[in-house]
Amino acid sequence: MAGKAKEKYILFTGEAHEKVKFDFTTKQIEIFITLWNLGYPISKIADRLNTSKVSVTLIAMDLEMAGRIEPRAGGLMGKRKVVS
Repeated sequence: MAGKAKEKYILFTGEAHEKVKFDFTTKQIEIFITLWNLGYPISKIADRLNTSKVSVTLIAMDLEMAGRIEPRAGGLMGKRKVVS
C-alpha cells in the first residue's frame, strides 16, 4: 500500500525569486571575499556588487561550503560598522 504523498515546498521557484542572481564574475567573488574578510555586512557587500542581500548570502553559503571563506565575527552582519 502506497503512502500518502507529502506536500513539498521547493526553494526559489516563486515570482519573487526571479531577481536572485546565481552567477558572478571571478572579480565579483574576489571583491566579496575581500569585503567579507574585512567584516563588511552583507547589505554593504550587496550594494558594492549591485545585487541583492539574498544573492550575497548565497555567495557566502557557497564559499563557506567550498572552504574559501571562514565563519566570521558577527556572521552575515559582520563586525565592521559602516556609515553611509
